[in-house]
Amino acid sequence: MYQHGTFTFLGLDIEAFHRGDRDLYTQMVMRSELLSMLDAALKGAGLFSNAKILDRGDGALVILPCGPLRVLTEVVPRLTASLNTYNEGKPSRLILRLRLAVHQGAAAYDERGGYIGQDVTFVFRMIESETMRRQLATTTRPIVLAVSEQVNEEVKAAGADDGQSIPKLGSLSFETKETRATAWTAQLGRCVPA
Repeated sequence: MYQHGTFTFLGLDIEAFHRGDRDLYTQMVMRSELLSMLDAALKGAGLFSNAKILDRGDGALVILPCGPLRVLTEVVPRLTASLNTYNEGKPSRLILRLRLAVHQGAAAYDERGGYIGQDVTFVFRMIESETMRRQLATTTRPIVLAVSEQVNEEVKAAGADDGQSIPKLGSLSFETKETRATAWTAQLGRCVPA
């Protein structure tokens, strides 16, 4: 039996997880570190107990019953700080670089923990777009964050209240499969070797 709700979705994906110099052990370390950082960021923001984390192996989809501004002002900065600390002094095969996407919308879910709907799909379309991949590949920052048009409207509406803690966002057109849209992006974190 499906239930319906409105959620904020945070998608995370590790860049080049299956790269040739990343054997199974390296992938296990990277995945464990990412999930540990994610858990700590959610706990620090007081959102862990209400979060549903769907593990994707080389990333995750986090489903939250809060607004997207809370994710942008409390979860993303904590995750960025943890990533900066983790990456310091690591050999290139262990450096974590991430594509993040934030969107808000509706989903249907069942007792097995499955979430479906166009808004869930949209998060993956953003995060997996060639445009996002290219943007991360051409920066030395460890995170490229994309937010949907809807989330960007909330950011603009927040104005000066949260302006200090919300990253400055620039527009980015993307197309993946049957989805063509505009996302709003920022590059975050301390520079690392690309």
